[in-house]
Amino acid sequence: MSGELASLANRIGVTEQQLSPFRAYAPDELGRLDTAVARAMTDEDVAFDKALDEALRFVPKLLRGTAQKLLFPGGRRG
Repeated sequence: MSGELASLANRIGVTEQQLSPFRAYAPDELGRLDTAVARAMTDEDVAFDKALDEALRFVPKLLRGTAQKLLFPGGRRG
């Protein structure tokens, strides 16, 4: 198995076997896909944090910390 396929599988939380159709692609193509997926996941994290901050603006300031702890007991990322 290519390192690029293993990296992609690990990043998205699946086995390499589940990505077997991707074996047809060249390692550099898989590397670009892995990079794009990583960038998309980072962008999603940033958007989530921004949305959380925006949503918490509607909670009175004195209650924001408590509301955030109730909604996300393990922190923003669980």
